[in-house]
Amino acid sequence: MMPNSNMSPFYGGHLTLERLRLTNPRLAIRDLADPGFSRFGRVLPEEFSELTELADRITDIDPQVNRYVASLADLEAPPYVERLGVYFGHADIQVGYCNGPNSRLNAVEWHKSAEIDIAVTDLVLLLGSRTDIDEFGHIDSSRLTCFFIPKGAAIELLPEVLHFSPCRAHPEGFKSIIVLPRGTNEALPPEFAPKALPTAVVPHGALPSSDPVPESRFLFMKNKWLIAHPERKPLVEKGAFVGIMGVNTEIFL
Repeated sequence: MMPNSNMSPFYGGHLTLERLRLTNPRLAIRDLADPGFSRFGRVLPEEFSELTELADRITDIDPQVNRYVASLADLEAPPYVERLGVYFGHADIQVGYCNGPNSRLNAVEWHKSAEIDIAVTDLVLLLGSRTDIDEFGHIDSSRLTCFFIPKGAAIELLPEVLHFSPCRAHPEGFKSIIVLPRGTNEALPPEFAPKALPTAVVPHGALPSSDPVPESRFLFMKNKWLIAHPERKPLVEKGAFVGIMGVNTEIFL
């Protein structure tokens, strides 16, 4: 991957949050100072400015699709990996990135471990609680809470917090650093992998039958359980469990 020749033209802070609130009047967009964020995680007390500057230089944004790279050697070099490893009890971790143009919810995933997200640019996260998923694997998108994450902020999401790809806060897209236990998001062995559907046609609003489902039905990759919105056909075609009801929440710019 070729590094960027110039720093990206992102700007952040209070003005961006206010603009997003104006363009999304039906969506309550909170900031990290909101007491409600403590349900989902915490803001880390230290800065990672050198790491975010590095990530901005060496990673790009594809204007068409999101790109997730679980592990990138440059981001795992000392002293970054040691500083981040403290938050995982010095267990083996992977430091990668997720960049892209995404502006919709599309799905929710959760891990049985914490996750650290560092905003290389301003971005928006839609967060929820595992307990909001009913016994049938359904959750309404209105149960999720929207947070604006300003450029440079580092947050730790608690285990089993529902989240997915960040949403952009600027037309150029978003950049983020993702830190997880080593092996998370790797492909499952064939006997445990989700089975692709035989057809690409997913009716709008389609949901599974109302039968209790075991948690294993949501397992999508290693240490990654996932529920998709019916509109997110690429995930559905890969065998993702379809269980998000309501609108596929979109962040408008």
